[in-house]
Amino acid sequence: MEFKLSDDAIMIRNVASEYLKEKCTGAFLREMARDDRGFSRTMWREIAELGWLGILYDEEYGGSAAGFLDMFVIFEEMGKVLFPSPLFCSAILSGLIISEAGSESCRSVHLPAIIRGDEIFTTALLDERGKIDCDDPILAATESSKGVYAMQGTRLLVPYAHVADRMIVCAKAAGAAGEGSTLFQVEKGAGQEIVPLETMSGGKTFALVFEGTEVHSDSIIGTVGQGAVYIHRILPKVIALKCAEMLGGLQRVVAMTVGYVKERRQFGAPLGSLQAVQHHCADMATYLETTRLIAYQAASLISEGLPCEKEVAMAKAWCSDAYKQATWIGHQLHGGIGFTEEYDLHFFYKHAKESELAFGDARSHRAAVADFMGI
Repeated sequence: MEFKLSDDAIMIRNVASEYLKEKCTGAFLREMARDDRGFSRTMWREIAELGWLGILYDEEYGGSAAGFLDMFVIFEEMGKVLFPSPLFCSAILSGLIISEAGSESCRSVHLPAIIRGDEIFTTALLDERGKIDCDDPILAATESSKGVYAMQGTRLLVPYAHVADRMIVCAKAAGAAGEGSTLFQVEKGAGQEIVPLETMSGGKTFALVFEGTEVHSDSIIGTVGQGAVYIHRILPKVIALKCAEMLGGLQRVVAMTVGYVKERRQFGAPLGSLQAVQHHCADMATYLETTRLIAYQAASLISEGLPCEKEVAMAKAWCSDAYKQATWIGHQLHGGIGFTEEYDLHFFYKHAKESELAFGDARSHRAAVADFMGI
């Protein structure tokens, strides 16, 4: 099965590949791990000028209204180098929420700023268990006076919260306008505490602690009580792009490992001449090709506007397991060097584990597939 890309998508992929190979090296990843921001402002401006932040959005907001596969191939290339930036939380997750739920006034103000890279958004959707709880948020937003809500609770694993100008927060609203899962736009410095978290991946992620933080009803995105509806509408695109990122990472792991076993000599012969090593590499190649097929199938359905929820769940379940398993094999074949900080492989193992848990792990998505099967 082959998924044919348009000429524009091929051009976008080639430009992204050349740019990221040059700019995002292992040394750059180590530099960003030590950097307080965790990303390069210069590169942020450059990818905005390349149009990456606006691919999914209409021209009236400054976007290019390109196809979903055009964005998919960019994330695939970013996955190969683990490009650190707020692109995912700002131009994808937050941008899609605003596009789906925001009023025309909200879209016309914030989408152009996001697309230009002038504003950085992030999302606070995970509860204290690290799960998306938009169906029944633990975080409370209670109307304390007319048109003013007081937020109480904690949101975890909020990416780039320290540099975000605005945050989209999902909370359970209670007030005169209604109740239930609701999306609020909260400005930086509105009274929430931003607490840095140490994670295995080393990414810049934070906890947001709200202790009576006041937000005005004007900051509500969409309709009170409809937050879960908006989130579920955009999740297939968000998850498919995460699968693209995992696909890119898996490609890099296979390339690194096969290159290593061809060059590494043991007892006078290449390590790759051993049958056990060859079989491990064959398993990695199988994981890669099946991941490519299932991820592109989901992305193609989204691109064509066809029903895709089952296929996206299948893709996320498979990609999560395949990426993690392939990086584990890669470590075994590299031996001790694969576990050193100086070698790049450890970045991908950490990314595989982080990606596995993002937007639902393999078990939760298998359960979703079983539901679609009626069992």
